Amino acid sequence: MFYIQLKQRHWNQPESPINKAVPTCKPSEVEAINQKSFKFALSKTTEYIRNTQQACYLEFRLFS
Repeated sequence: MFYIQLKQRHWNQPESPINKAVPTCKPSEVEAINQKSFKFALSKTTEYIRNTQQACYLEFRLFS
């Protein structure tokens, strides 16, 4: 389970410049947000993997 937001796009339709919003954040702010989002996704993925490994271990011990 990954906490990543994906943007809907069709492969054959280029992105329209009319619908683009004017960026209100500075690049450094965007990088900080991306870094924070990356750390959150990484921590949630690590937590999910640990929980899955623990569940497999406990089920193995229970049913062995």
